[in-house]
Amino acid sequence: MSASLVVSDLERRFASSRGDVLALQGMNFSVSQNEFVCLVGPSGCGKSTLLRLIAGLLQPTHGQVRFLDWPSEPLCAMVFQVPGLFPWLSVADNVAFGLETQGVCQAQRRRQAKDMLGRMGLADFAGHYPRELSGGMLQRAAIARALVTGPDVLLMDEPFRALDAQTRLLMQEDMLRLCSERPQTVLFVTHDIEEAILLGDRVLVMSSRPGRILAEVSVPLGRPRDLTGRSHPEIEELRWQIWRMLEPAARLSQA
Repeated sequence: MSASLVVSDLERRFASSRGDVLALQGMNFSVSQNEFVCLVGPSGCGKSTLLRLIAGLLQPTHGQVRFLDWPSEPLCAMVFQVPGLFPWLSVADNVAFGLETQGVCQAQRRRQAKDMLGRMGLADFAGHYPRELSGGMLQRAAIARALVTGPDVLLMDEPFRALDAQTRLLMQEDMLRLCSERPQTVLFVTHDIEEAILLGDRVLVMSSRPGRILAEVSVPLGRPRDLTGRSHPEIEELRWQIWRMLEPAARLSQA
């Protein structure tokens, strides 16, 4: 498949009272249309910064992010670690908020939000407020808010990090189901190596700061995909292969 997203020589510096901080340097990779790519790396390596650069929320110090072979500028949507729902809006109104900014009429917003909440298992909670939802339900609503706009590129910044193990497993299954229903380009940041392997077509392994790509690991699992591959010996070998690349930086950060 030809590349639809190309990151070339990307660099990002941040000014601080102690001098400039170089978050990313020499970042190069590409992603094909409808490919699910996971990013893993040590804490502070610039994974979140990279997603914000791709989303256009930050501007690079050097290098560029290019979208190729799209009929128009692709729509990017981002899901953060913290759901960030508006507490004064109902779940349905939170999900419909992006559609409102796109100028979609109220009746259509309601229909699309209702449909998306149904797909996320939240149909019975459309009229609830964020304070009335569990952590997993909040994150489902945040993903629904991103997906309802029909993004071409979905950027996910450790969206399951704060969830308990059981809820996390359910959310992983949801992601696989949603991607089979509507294939799209996904960049998914995670600290969980197993999660990266189970969800992604490829895993990009990043170095410690300044972040760059150490390796690209292809995942030998086809699609549609379920989570029964967790015990597969090839998956276990990939997990250790990636961990061996990350271990030196991880140990250094704990010293």
